[in-house]
Amino acid sequence: MKFYRIFCFQITILFFFSLTIINAQQQRVDISKAVISASPLWEARVGDTIKAKPHLQASSVVLVGENGSVRSFFMSSTPLWNFDARGTAVPYIARSYEAATYVCNTEGVIMAINRVGRELWRLRLERPITHSPVVGWDGRVFIPVNSIMTCRTASGHALWTIDLGSQIAFSPILDKTGSAAAVLQNNDFVKINQFGIVDRLKLTRLPVLIAALNEGTLQSYILQYQNGEMEKISFNETAREGNRLFKSGFRTLPASPVATASLEDKFVVTLRDGRTLCMDSGGNTLWTRDSHEAAAEKGSGNISMEQAEMMFDERGVYTITLRGVSAFTAEGRRRFVHRLSVECSGVPALSDEGLLYACGKDNILRVYKIDAKPRTAITHRFYGPEPEGNYGMGKPPPSPWVGQNNRYNDTEQDMVYEQISSAIKSGQIGKNEPVYVAYMMEMIGFFIGSPQVSPVRPSVKPAQRIRLISLLAHVGSRETIPFLWNIFDRDPEPAVRRACADAIGIIGVDPTGRSFYSYHYLLTPNNPNIDPQLVLAATSSIARLCRFSGPPLAPEGINVLQYFLNLHSLPNVVKIQIRNELDGLFKEGLDKVIQ
Repeated sequence: MKFYRIFCFQITILFFFSLTIINAQQQRVDISKAVISASPLWEARVGDTIKAKPHLQASSVVLVGENGSVRSFFMSSTPLWNFDARGTAVPYIARSYEAATYVCNTEGVIMAINRVGRELWRLRLERPITHSPVVGWDGRVFIPVNSIMTCRTASGHALWTIDLGSQIAFSPILDKTGSAAAVLQNNDFVKINQFGIVDRLKLTRLPVLIAALNEGTLQSYILQYQNGEMEKISFNETAREGNRLFKSGFRTLPASPVATASLEDKFVVTLRDGRTLCMDSGGNTLWTRDSHEAAAEKGSGNISMEQAEMMFDERGVYTITLRGVSAFTAEGRRRFVHRLSVECSGVPALSDEGLLYACGKDNILRVYKIDAKPRTAITHRFYGPEPEGNYGMGKPPPSPWVGQNNRYNDTEQDMVYEQISSAIKSGQIGKNEPVYVAYMMEMIGFFIGSPQVSPVRPSVKPAQRIRLISLLAHVGSRETIPFLWNIFDRDPEPAVRRACADAIGIIGVDPTGRSFYSYHYLLTPNNPNIDPQLVLAATSSIARLCRFSGPPLAPEGINVLQYFLNLHSLPNVVKIQIRNELDGLFKEGLDKVIQ
């Protein structure tokens, strides 16, 4: 009888989940033909109360339920996945440029999930994360846990871990230099850069919001306090370490702030009374307008921080609350107001496509087309808008070894290799990352731009280049991928090319899919010297990239593998391994373009 009840329960759960999928598939929408309407484009019953803000990236949404469920839908309504977090998920998640999702359960296990719900890697922390992670410009992830901040590459390799000395007060933000900015419970304001270098400044009290500004060469922050007072903190990169942050006075807001956002040297604030205002870095108010929440607009006239979010991009300014959206141009002209007729359980989210994702208290996700104005930010067809900047890891400054006469000496190379290897294996490469990456690139690509270098007597032997490429892979910045393409295309040694292919697969992210073109071009049917081992390395690299990113990158990689399979010059043993990789990708459904 007990077995029968369990069986019936499982069938019931499967039935209701199937209904959700069928319901969404029946309503699949062609977004390119969608028009602005007060009615939802599509709906889906999610089976859980969604209080956390929907997380949008790469034309899809991820929802974390109050009971710990984690699921995703494509913008057309196609259900993508329902992830098992091996327990209850906490509501603090983040998404990367490649649409990877970072989620943590209540056991303190943080997991990276790709666009189609496949787990990429996991890390056991001492306890669950306390705030949402921050994803850096090159895919690295800043993970906050109480007073600890740890940084991992996109593929999960450790870069550094630091103890800030006090618990983080509220979720860090990514500033205009690619650093994580946060406030600690001991009243310290901290700026933690991509290499784990911390600048801090003591405050007299805790702010509630931070807006990060870019004033040309100067990075600044506007701290907003509950009583409406504001304070400006500026960062001077050329100053002596320990004195690079400094405070200055700033004007006071006319009411308490509940949400903020910034673009370049301007920031916007939604006030508790429903007004939206825009200010510049000098403290000048550029405009003030009533949002749909203002009493003058028949709104509540009284909103809290848990009820509001803001966006500020090239399309304009958006005040988003539980009850709707007000949109303004950057100059302050009202564009539209969209009022929601259903009561939301959490603040909705607005996508790059102009879609509003709103989760009702009835546990139904409703998606509305509310804005026809397209984004003009540089985008890529695989992922969407590019990150705001880069860390310079693709072309780092010269290393300290660049002028040393003995740098090509075997003993010296062995000594530096061991130094870098130890730092990477310890998970604490930290502030030495740019120096070590510069050295590795200089040694791996020693022949680039040096026609006098003899290929017969290379300054850096193939075995030495291969081991450095392997180390470079575990530092894992997306920005080093073009360098590896270049070496793959130009290095005369097949074993070095194989190492480059392996490294690209380990890093896991390819911003443009350019690696596929390198592999395809090198392995042409007319090439009489096709190296079977190089084909296998390229095959493994492509499969890793497909699994990390999922569609639409994956189907293109699968096409390249099918091309490899048809090369007559390859031995059957190699073709069997290619077929095995293809079968695995097909089994995971990575050959299908999401619609």
